[in-house]
Amino acid sequence: MAAPRPYAASGGFGFRALLAAFLRGDYVRDFFRGVAVQTALVLLLIEAIFLAERFTPVFREAVRHEADLFGISLILLCTSPEVFDLALAVAILMACYTVLMKMRENRELLVLFASGLGPYQLSALVLVVALLGQAVGLLGSGVVDPLSRYAQRAILFSSELRSLKKGVAGGEFYYFPSYVAYAMDHVQGGKPPPAAPGEVPVIDARPQDTAAPRDRTLFVYQQVGPRRSRVVTAAQARLDGPDETGRIVLNLNDFTSHTFADANPMARPGEGDAPDTASRPDPIRIEAPRDMPPVTMRVRDMSQLMMVDQLLPFGGRGNAKPAEQLVFEQLVPDPGQNDASLKAQMRLLSERWARSLLSFLAPLMALLAVCLTSRRTNWFALPFACLALMSVNLASEWLITTLVPTGVAGALLPPLLLAASVALLLLFLVIRLSRDLVRPQLGRS
Repeated sequence: MAAPRPYAASGGFGFRALLAAFLRGDYVRDFFRGVAVQTALVLLLIEAIFLAERFTPVFREAVRHEADLFGISLILLCTSPEVFDLALAVAILMACYTVLMKMRENRELLVLFASGLGPYQLSALVLVVALLGQAVGLLGSGVVDPLSRYAQRAILFSSELRSLKKGVAGGEFYYFPSYVAYAMDHVQGGKPPPAAPGEVPVIDARPQDTAAPRDRTLFVYQQVGPRRSRVVTAAQARLDGPDETGRIVLNLNDFTSHTFADANPMARPGEGDAPDTASRPDPIRIEAPRDMPPVTMRVRDMSQLMMVDQLLPFGGRGNAKPAEQLVFEQLVPDPGQNDASLKAQMRLLSERWARSLLSFLAPLMALLAVCLTSRRTNWFALPFACLALMSVNLASEWLITTLVPTGVAGALLPPLLLAASVALLLLFLVIRLSRDLVRPQLGRS
């Protein structure tokens, strides 16, 4: 006679022992395996569609930063986590629906219910999938996605810095925080621009004994004061570095500098929208102040020590970028930040939490969709479940936008209450429709 199992009580199987026996069965492993495989396949399909739609803007942005083919591939790969949480919820819904429908039509659920199991045990099995899905969804949107966004910015920064060290392309504008550079073609026998009435300090770097001026290939515009701008043209320019501390050296050869009184100065970063690379800057109106003394300086070569951030600013991860903050960092906000930053951070935390709860609700909606599936509703049940899931997502976004959370509790509590209400409603409907859940209704071919 076989020895009793450790979980068998003397008075028979209790609910806990029955649930443990249910979770240890072969059908449970087959269920988890089928859900995992089909979730991965559907997730790959959704991500492939998203990447195909995002390829053009990602390629355009990467080319603008002079990224190579390998960099473009990495940026495209780092873009995929942007829709991971929503794609995971839909994939879990479709996978659970398919596996449960197969079990119902193959009479597996009928046998399990006849052996003493009921909708509560099956709901517990589905809840395991729901909790795992929520954990994976929150990990993807709260950890992988912020790191991927930071990696995209780092790749673009490295590509742009590498392209600048190689040299600038002719006929293109390059916009930096305090500079606008333009690489012009070689002009044989070029001469400095004629002195206009009222023009003030001119710095000519060409030696006096030069018979003919050399070609000027680099044009740089810099705002040096509230009403003063500087235009520099150089025959040769080279960047050395950066070193370990982020220092770079700008070397200019045969350069000429013109300082103007600018009646309409260029807006500094943060004062207006970023200029369009295809547009031309407004013409400079020369209007010299009367009290500006003339300045003359002659050198041949110039080297200027700068930091990389002066040329290409690259802030740390999460600095003024809530999308790059991990969910663990958002749970402990910085008390010194302003109200606008705190609201943006809490809103993003609430959105991430709400989308992770969609993965929790997806298996329960799949269970209800199986109950509602018959020969008449076979074509409608699964799309209706997907529509209901997206409706919960829209309701969560509306709730977050309306309440405008300013704290961690305000960010987490409203989506949690909404998801708990929907989950209880789904479980109630599944228990009421348990007969339709067990009984095969499509018939075998």
